[in-house]
Amino acid sequence: MTRRSLLRLAGVGCLLPISKRAAQVAGDLYAVFDPGTRTWRLGNAELEAIFQHTAEGFFRFCSLEAKRSGRLWSAPEQENASPLDLTVDTVPLDRNARFDLLEHKQEEIPRRGLRLTVRLAARALPAELRFEAEVYAGQPFLRYRTWYRNRGTTTAWVTQANMLSWRFRAGEESFWGFFVGQWNWAGTRGNFEPHEANLSELDGPVEAFTGAYADHCTWGVLLDERGDGLITGWEFDGRARAQAQHERAAGRVRFSAEIMHLNRPVNPGEEFEVPGAFLGVFAGDWDEAGYRTQRFVEAVLAAPMPDPEQFPYVAFDSWGYDVFINEELMRQAAQRAAAVGAELFSLDLGWSLRIGDWRPNPERFPSGIRVFSDYVHSLGMKFALHIAPLEADPESEVYRLHPDWEAYNPRRQRSYFGAKPLCASHAPARQWIIQELIRVIREYGVDWVLQDGDNMVKSCESDRHTHAPGDSNYANALTWRQILEQVQAATPGVVWENCENGGNMQTFQMVQRYVTSIVNDNQEVLATRRGIWGATFPFPPRYTDRYMQERPYNTYYTRSHMFGGPFILMDRITEWPEAMLDFVRREVALYKSLRLLVREGKVFHLTPPPDGTFNDAIQSCEPGGMRSLVFLYHPEAAPATGLVRPRGLLPDKLYRVRFQDEAGTLMIGGRELMERGIAVQFSEHPSAALIWIEATD
Repeated sequence: MTRRSLLRLAGVGCLLPISKRAAQVAGDLYAVFDPGTRTWRLGNAELEAIFQHTAEGFFRFCSLEAKRSGRLWSAPEQENASPLDLTVDTVPLDRNARFDLLEHKQEEIPRRGLRLTVRLAARALPAELRFEAEVYAGQPFLRYRTWYRNRGTTTAWVTQANMLSWRFRAGEESFWGFFVGQWNWAGTRGNFEPHEANLSELDGPVEAFTGAYADHCTWGVLLDERGDGLITGWEFDGRARAQAQHERAAGRVRFSAEIMHLNRPVNPGEEFEVPGAFLGVFAGDWDEAGYRTQRFVEAVLAAPMPDPEQFPYVAFDSWGYDVFINEELMRQAAQRAAAVGAELFSLDLGWSLRIGDWRPNPERFPSGIRVFSDYVHSLGMKFALHIAPLEADPESEVYRLHPDWEAYNPRRQRSYFGAKPLCASHAPARQWIIQELIRVIREYGVDWVLQDGDNMVKSCESDRHTHAPGDSNYANALTWRQILEQVQAATPGVVWENCENGGNMQTFQMVQRYVTSIVNDNQEVLATRRGIWGATFPFPPRYTDRYMQERPYNTYYTRSHMFGGPFILMDRITEWPEAMLDFVRREVALYKSLRLLVREGKVFHLTPPPDGTFNDAIQSCEPGGMRSLVFLYHPEAAPATGLVRPRGLLPDKLYRVRFQDEAGTLMIGGRELMERGIAVQFSEHPSAALIWIEATD
């Protein structure tokens, strides 16, 4: 008989026999069900989650163990905790609801994952819930989602859904929270600012407003006073209110992320999906939380890169000319872009007859877009085309024929260059958008879609559209995802860049359909670096592209746009003198030599967010600490001398330190480098320095 040890989980009042026989399913992944205690253990080498269906019928979360640190995040004492939390026909299906167990199973899934599925029948109404939880090899994350199926004979209404229903036991220790804003209202209301709060000193929750057209990224981190933490993220493009709170009197920490303005009809036999989310464990600081998130995103969520050995690309974008572009001018720009080493040419707004009439303006492009696309390809570059698929000029054919397709919102405060917004969740509009996108991509030889627009999840109060009144937030988020799925399936090999409001839909649903995303739109170098500083916590560096709209007079301008990617030139390249072209050609070659290190390395934020008064620095460190690159920026108003202390090095290793633009090297140990730092003297104002740090063996 196999010996077993007994583990009492705090607060759930149950003794769980933990078998020493680990059911290995795929590498270090396992899912084990114990029929005696009706518990599931799901885990890998990094973490283990335990769930239970009790004899009373509750579906409970019991604990999440961080195996490397030994930290056990257990459910609160004397109360239920459950990842289920939605309301159907005013009936809560949550931690206090009772269910019958219908079925459970496990299966291997792509990207080296294992999925546990639990099907439950609600006792309070004719409803079935399907809870899915996933773990992946080498990843300290639990990914999950819930479906509700209407088993009744009449339409049911889902009016509340929480993507982040977690409660953890918390004593008298202190907890800190951290989250990041996103680009908002052309940067006037937000530019990826970091937000840090001592949750234990607050009387109420910390709140984030997330999703398209909102204020914050769909990511948050909790850290305790011992340096152990939890990472949260949710996969929803629509707007949500997320909270984190330490309730000392109740002895718990709780999270939530509620979908806003939810009023979703579910017909008999149909399903409603609570958008997916993930919960991760880590030990360290905010940089460590960011790095673990980024590696999880790349391994599990992110759209595959088009050319892994040379991505992110060097690109040229025509918006430096505004809408005043034409075929001959763009041919000259393409020639010069190719000559400096660009790999992608983006034809931005101004090529079409008007917004919504996605056909070439015959006066500007008399030969058509396909001829121009072929020319770009002949120069050895990929061709990108700007399109705002949810916008239509009042004079466009689609709007004149179908003014009723407009997303009706009497409180809308701005428009996209005077265009009217189309409601994608209105069925006939959705079908036209899909067909038009497929036509444009195929007909014009598009390799890369530069998708733009003012809010990709439209607010619509129409009671004549095919979506339910009051449900446009969820409906349009779901519909935009479905549009992307259908268009991308019909145009394989074509990749997408997210440019929604210049970095205003920074979500973990977005990363699944786009290969990159802008983080601040057409801004000067300081605002660009501020955006990069914040965005490189939740998102991999390749999801932080910026447009270099300033003239590249020196390294301060070019290198302010190199950390992250893609590296996009946007100034009027046809006006550059030969010396500037030669300079940019060298800078492009430099970017190509470092882009893989920046893409794959751990980001260390060595200084506070840049504000122009000090020399700001950011570092990428190769996994294992053998190689690092520090970007050090010297604004005009900053001191002419600086000191930078790299991180993540191996203390006992000897490193070779060299500056990109200077001869000579310095040999110094890793411990001394991190403690004493590297002194820098700037002779040009402003300027930028790159510091390579490489282990000698």
